[in-house]
Amino acid sequence: MIEDAPIEKERVKIVLGLGNPGRRYADTRHNVGHMVVDRLAFLKKEEFASGNGPFEYCRIEYDGNEIYLCKSTTYMNNTGKAAAAIKNYFDIAPESIMIISDDSNIPLGKIRFRVSGSDGGHNGLASVTRYLHTDAYPRLRLGVDSNPAGVPLEDYVLEDFDKDEFDVVDKMVAESMRFIENLALGKIENKSITITVL
Repeated sequence: MIEDAPIEKERVKIVLGLGNPGRRYADTRHNVGHMVVDRLAFLKKEEFASGNGPFEYCRIEYDGNEIYLCKSTTYMNNTGKAAAAIKNYFDIAPESIMIISDDSNIPLGKIRFRVSGSDGGHNGLASVTRYLHTDAYPRLRLGVDSNPAGVPLEDYVLEDFDKDEFDVVDKMVAESMRFIENLALGKIENKSITITVL
C-alpha cells in the first residue's frame, strides 16, 4: 500500500546507504542502508571501489539512466564525512544524494521517503545534515521498530535482526531496490511516500 502527496523533486544521482563498517555490524538494524546497496550491487554484478574519501561506490544503470550506489566507511556517527566527500567528488547538490537509513520511529515493514526533514533523532542523519549544512536532501527510511522497554536505543540498533524478522527485512530491502530503479527511471515524482511491505 502506498500513500503519497504529489510534488515534483530534484533528480537523485547518488544513493548512499548508511551503516557501520565490518562484519560485526553487517546484520544489525543500523545497517539496513548497507544491506540495500550491497544487494543491489550484487544483483547488478558490480563491485564497490574506494572513493576519494571515507566511502565506496559503484555505478549501475537502468535503461541508460545511471545512478551511483555509495556506502559510508565511517562509523554511523560520522556518516556526514562520507556524505560531504561524495558531494565534492561527484560535484553535485545535496538534493541529488538520497540517504538510506534505519529508523526506530517507524514500524518494521514500513518504508518512508521524504525529500527533506529533520534527523528524527538518528545520529547518522544528524551527521549528514551537519556536514552538508542542510537538511534538504532526500531520505529513504526503513522501519526497524522501537527499542523494547529497558533496552537503550544505542544498543538496540546494534543488535542483529531476530530470525523471525528476516522475511520482513528481505521484503523491505527488495522494495527499496525497486524504489531505486523507479527513481533512476524518473518514475518517482512525489514529495512524500509511505510503502508498507506487510
